[in-house]
Amino acid sequence: MYRIGEIAGLMNVSKRTIDYYTQIGLLTPARTDSNYRMYGEDSVKILELVEHYKTLKMPLEEIKSYIKMLHSENIIDKEKVERHCDQIAVLMEHLKEEIKFMEPILRELNKEEKEMLVNKLSLQGVTLAQTLLLLFG
Repeated sequence: MYRIGEIAGLMNVSKRTIDYYTQIGLLTPARTDSNYRMYGEDSVKILELVEHYKTLKMPLEEIKSYIKMLHSENIIDKEKVERHCDQIAVLMEHLKEEIKFMEPILRELNKEEKEMLVNKLSLQGVTLAQTLLLLFG
């Protein structure tokens, strides 16, 4: 469990951001007897997802709806599946556009720069894969 300053430091965001995410319902900390907010590993995962979706230029309200869906019942009805398939299709189109834009730049990178880029992308890819597993796993 983390206090607000600890989780903010761990996730490289401000305490104000943690406060805001808590106020809008993205994060739901536990309260101690002395009324301190304590954030668990679920909050870390949520913050990772928020950062990932922000890199895809998704609005915070849309991010919130994704995370709310992930925390809802494990039963995914047909409407939810169709809605999220549509959203995944939109994300895939964004990725295709990004790849087209990046392709000429990537050709200019040396071996070391390519390895560094792959390592950074791998972390984001893992987050995306985890999201998809949570949605359809």
